[in-house]
Amino acid sequence: MNRWLLPGTVIGAVTLATIATTFVAARPVPEQRVTAAPARVSLVCPAFSSATASLQVVATATGSGLQVTKLSAAGNASSAGQFQVLKDAAEPVRVSALLPDPFGGSTFVTATDGPARGISAAGCVSPRTDHWFAGVDVRTEAQADLVVVNLDGTAASIDLTAYGPDGRIAAPRGVEVAGNAAEAISLSGLPRGGDPITIAASSSDGRFAAFLRQRSWSGETSLGGDWLAAASDPATEHVIPGLAAGAGARRLVVANPNERTTTVTVGFLGASGPGVVAGAEQLEVPAETTRVLDLTTGLGGQAVALTLTSVQPVTAAVLQDTGSSETKHDPAFSAAAPPLPSDSVWPLAAGKKASSVLALANPSAAEVKVTVTLGVAENVGDPQEVAIPAGVEVQVPLEQAATNTVRIRTESDVVRGALVVTRKLGKVQGLTVWPLADQESGTSSASVAFDPRLGS
Repeated sequence: MNRWLLPGTVIGAVTLATIATTFVAARPVPEQRVTAAPARVSLVCPAFSSATASLQVVATATGSGLQVTKLSAAGNASSAGQFQVLKDAAEPVRVSALLPDPFGGSTFVTATDGPARGISAAGCVSPRTDHWFAGVDVRTEAQADLVVVNLDGTAASIDLTAYGPDGRIAAPRGVEVAGNAAEAISLSGLPRGGDPITIAASSSDGRFAAFLRQRSWSGETSLGGDWLAAASDPATEHVIPGLAAGAGARRLVVANPNERTTTVTVGFLGASGPGVVAGAEQLEVPAETTRVLDLTTGLGGQAVALTLTSVQPVTAAVLQDTGSSETKHDPAFSAAAPPLPSDSVWPLAAGKKASSVLALANPSAAEVKVTVTLGVAENVGDPQEVAIPAGVEVQVPLEQAATNTVRIRTESDVVRGALVVTRKLGKVQGLTVWPLADQESGTSSASVAFDPRLGS
């Protein structure tokens, strides 16, 4: 027997097997469905100390993982179930919950006199790297402060960019905010003027939450205080929901942060359909400036949402008030808002004497439907389907209660929303608008593919 025969046969067989495998399709990589561990995310609610105002922070979640704690008590949060009200917090409040359960929070302030006179509401916001505020009052009779909250453990450096009626304005830069802390940046050092300006706050080394608190006076008389609602990032199309019905000024503020002049086309969505404001259909905004368009006469006290279309990206807000005499006056602000998410919940502690409506705007050319579930405190009502015709803003009234919750579910990606609240405080005809924006959302699972070439 040839001693080389068996080894040669084995080698040949191995070679043939190796060649054959090159012509056989690779086995599919197995896919494994892995459920991600629940992620806890946080919102920040504004709060401040006041001797003359009453302040309430309300938070709710559709799941049971809600936690509410003051900023200085970071790490000591306890479970709050699904609903909690915190009264007279003197510092920002952290609200957190487990994704993917929708959750939200807001702050509501009432005062019959003092710097915070009137009513004001602000939604709790998620930290991000950029915030825009259009309509900042820099008159000598006004005071504006940007409150920055850093939930991270490391410091963040904040830069402000200001756009005035004549171009960019020098503004504070490199303001350091320590981890788990808040910093109030006074805007009193900016050049004073009669027209509002726009502030962009940004950070390159961390996320932060930001709130802009404004107050105004006539001599020694307070004309009211409110939060200036944050506006959507610059874009070529915007919707500003929640312009209230009734008397008072309605002034559109548009900022153009680009290097070229842009033209903005202005329309509105009303109860009977879309329209334009006669004599105010377009606004030209030069590069890096903020411009104002008075819509008071043209709107005639209608409850509407505004639509803006521009050649270049802009951002915008609306300054409102209740008009009348100084003793009855109260300011309010709305701003360009993003579309509502597919599932969101919005709590409000406006009080039993308040009248509140949910304004839902549909800028599209087709009817859309949303499911609205209204609740009082922890008691949730039955879902109701709301049809919003094309080009219309509809209003859904809320029950008068100490606290309300509004849950909105929709398959549409165009609907905008706002909560509009009126309440009389002594002689003051209180008004506030909360554009529904900055809600957290997430997913609970992900597909993970196993690849043996990467090892274990």
